[in-house]
Parts: sequence; C-alpha cells; structure tokens
Amino acid sequence: MPRPVTGVGRGGNSTPTEVKRLRGNPGRRPMKAASPMPETALALVDLSVVPVAPKGLGKVGTEYWTVLWTGGRRHLSELHDGPLMGRLCRNYQKIYDLEVWLGDDVTSRWYTSPNGQIVTHPAVKQIEQMDAQCTAWLSLLGFTPSDRARLGLAEIRVANELDAYRQRNSNLVDAEVIQQV
Repeated sequence: MPRPVTGVGRGGNSTPTEVKRLRGNPGRRPMKAASPMPETALALVDLSVVPVAPKGLGKVGTEYWTVLWTGGRRHLSELHDGPLMGRLCRNYQKIYDLEVWLGDDVTSRWYTSPNGQIVTHPAVKQIEQMDAQCTAWLSLLGFTPSDRARLGLAEIRVANELDAYRQRNSNLVDAEVIQQV
C-alpha cells in the first residue's frame, strides 16, 4: 500500500557537487561542472583598491563604505554587491543623522501623547528598524563567520602553535620527513 501524500519530503538534502568531488566518484556517474572556487574566481581582484564611494554619502557613510569594502574585498563584487553596499552605507548615515538629531538627552527619546501616555519617539523606532535591516544586509554580504560558511567562503583563521604542530606532524610518514615540493 503506498504512503499517503503528506507534503513531507522523503529524502535527504542533495550534496553539493564540490563535496562530491572531494569524496571522489566511486559510482563513476557524470557530475555537474565545477563552479569556480573563490581562490580562482577572485584572483584578479586588487585587494588594496577600495571602490569609489557613491555620491551623496555623508562622512559616516563614506567611512562605513571604506571599512566594509576593505574587510570584504576578497569576497565582494563591485558589480553585484555595490548597490547593496551603497544602500547599507546610506542606512548607516541615516542612523547617525537621526542619533545626532535626537541628541544625548535620554528624555528626547520619549514624549507624552495628548491623552497622557508616554510614547517612544518615532525616530527611535525608525533607528531600530534600520539597524535590523543593516544586520540583514550584512548577513547577505557575508560579514559573519556563519554567513561566510553558508556562502562557501574560506574561513580566516589566525595561525597558532597547535596549527604549527599539526603542520609539522602532517609531513611525517614512518618517522621520516617528506620534503614539500
């Protein structure tokens, strides 16, 4: 008797082609063409050059533009990520402008409505919404370790003593050092 259709999938998620290539191809079935790896696809990008900031960005927006492009230059594309990066930096500029407008006085963040209730100022709500949007855009652009892993970008690690020890031991076979070519 066949199972009733419930809308629930009956299988695992498909394995990415890159993972299949690393495992080898014991079944000898044809695989899809390999997608370019970041090392080869981005080899021609000059990491020291930051794209020109869009016109209309203020001082804070321009500073964010420089910092974000410097940090993400290895995996960001001017053509594809530039417009989103521009919106992100404009959002940061607006947040800064609203913070300056509200000032340092905490009491300016609330006001009393005509019926006597204390209400959060709309600018505060707008700052919170723009901040959440900026976090989502940063995630799309791959600025957290989990997002870089999701996007398949190489992990950036600081070398430590354990890594050096593992590197030394990985070259040993039967207690003889293998020369690296």
